[in-house]
Amino acid sequence: ALAALASANDVDPAVDVYFGCGCFWHMQHGLAAEEILALHRDGGAITARAAYAGGTRAGEGGRVCYHNGGGVDDYGALGHTEVVALSVPRGDFGRFADAYWRLCPGGSRQDPQDRGGEYRSAVGLPGGLDSPLAAALRRGAGGARLVPGEGDEGDTLGGGKVYVYDTAKFPAHVAERYHQFHDDMVEKYTGAYNALRRYADRTGCPGDDMTLRGSFVSLWA
Repeated sequence: ALAALASANDVDPAVDVYFGCGCFWHMQHGLAAEEILALHRDGGAITARAAYAGGTRAGEGGRVCYHNGGGVDDYGALGHTEVVALSVPRGDFGRFADAYWRLCPGGSRQDPQDRGGEYRSAVGLPGGLDSPLAAALRRGAGGARLVPGEGDEGDTLGGGKVYVYDTAKFPAHVAERYHQFHDDMVEKYTGAYNALRRYADRTGCPGDDMTLRGSFVSLWA
């Protein structure tokens, strides 16, 4: 669990959550920055991971993968969307909910060119909308409608809707290493940020050994 990566200095019990709003690259950057600034984490203590969630199906051993030539456990075909999973102290969840709404104001993503259920806006909480954390999420929602996630939903583009999933029923499946701490399609991040990829684990997906140079990643994410 991501909670195992949380800093030993975190006083409150850690809670595993996730946030999604379009491509997970810029979302990971924003949430990792919040971990650094708000929780003073660095290196391997940073828990933000690009991931897939919200689908009702998974492959062998819970494997969920990016689009690949063999169609192996494709996250889109399995009903998932791109999210960023992380573990934060329960008492600090509100900070990360606020960061999410800055990245996804009103539930609207910054990359409308990405279309389909793979990019729908989503949040994962223990207990979903019945979670005690949901109140902090609602505070910054603005005009966004928080809807209980039932899995395999379509796109939310233009609908002002954010699906809220129960993480017990819809856990996050961490994405391949090459997706971790990746530059956005438009914005380039620092080399120090990109280097955090070395802390990411292998997934068992076909893309585990893919390198960024010469890959098809920029065409799809």
